[in-house]
Amino acid sequence: MSDFIDDLCKRVELAARNNTQLRPVGGGTKNFYGGPLQGEEVDMRQWAGIVEYEPTELVITVKPGTLLAEVEAALAAQKQELAFEPPRLGTGGTVGGAIASGLAGPARLSRGGVKDYVLGCTLLDGKGQLLHFGGVVMKNVAGYDVARVIPGSMGTLGIATELSIKVMPVAPAEATLQFEMDVNKAISQSNEWLSKPLPISATFFENGNLTVRLRGASAAVQAALKNMGGHEMETQQATTFWTSVRDQQHEFFTREGDLWRLAVPPTTVDLAMHGQSVHEWGSGLRWFRADSGTTEDQIRAMAKRVGGHATLYRTANSAARQHAFQQPDAVMLKLQRRLKEQFDPAGVFSINRLSPIL
Repeated sequence: MSDFIDDLCKRVELAARNNTQLRPVGGGTKNFYGGPLQGEEVDMRQWAGIVEYEPTELVITVKPGTLLAEVEAALAAQKQELAFEPPRLGTGGTVGGAIASGLAGPARLSRGGVKDYVLGCTLLDGKGQLLHFGGVVMKNVAGYDVARVIPGSMGTLGIATELSIKVMPVAPAEATLQFEMDVNKAISQSNEWLSKPLPISATFFENGNLTVRLRGASAAVQAALKNMGGHEMETQQATTFWTSVRDQQHEFFTREGDLWRLAVPPTTVDLAMHGQSVHEWGSGLRWFRADSGTTEDQIRAMAKRVGGHATLYRTANSAARQHAFQQPDAVMLKLQRRLKEQFDPAGVFSINRLSPIL
């Protein structure tokens, strides 16, 4: 065991005895996300580096403080990538932060979420114990599949000290199409296309414009270009566009004011709320900025009414951050409490980064 990990174990044990809190942090690029920041910072950038990478196995094992850019560069050299297309919300973003936040980019539509690619992890729990879960081969095991629970946990169950992540080959061909249509036509058309064997990788709708990215075998992409119509974007323009969407540098994301993230059934018609919105993931993800006068309760009620949920993704209101995530239902609340009791009974890692459950 390294000196860093040994010292970290002791630090956690001491915090548990003294009833104090710790907060693992990487580049701090997602400090805006979720509930209020609590606890003494644990700088995980000191624990960085690629532990093992075997391109033929499509698995990379890394320490959490490793820069996301470093991992992506190593993969790109082998024509591979992180399939869930994690957003780079700053230059200092780390792999640990990408996994802990559970945020995926445009390719989430076709490739699945972060939890689908975490094969194994080593977790330092709230008792100061190092626990090993999963491995480079995915297996069904009894009890909690902890490697799948860590993504999106926001560091509330413990500190991941090593992560094994499944990677994917870069698609041999890519193209982007644009279409002019109203919002409900875009919703129905996206879902019609997604029901067919088309190589659709991502979608983005804003202000009467639907943008669709195709990725896959060259023959499949070329056939889709002929069948779908629309206007094909120039390659560099398309790359710049999708990077801006992935990293939330597109103009919509940089405006002032609260930004909501609504997860709804993708076939749901336009919610007709007062404000501005853009859609991703075949309209299953809807980003929303409300006009003045629209309340948090109204936004959450609207999402719930159609079978979805709403997250206050960005806000300058520190009080509102207390309830950034929608309160879990009774079943999920029970599960979250059991997980917390199992991995962090002393509350070293504050659960309130997600939602108040204790």
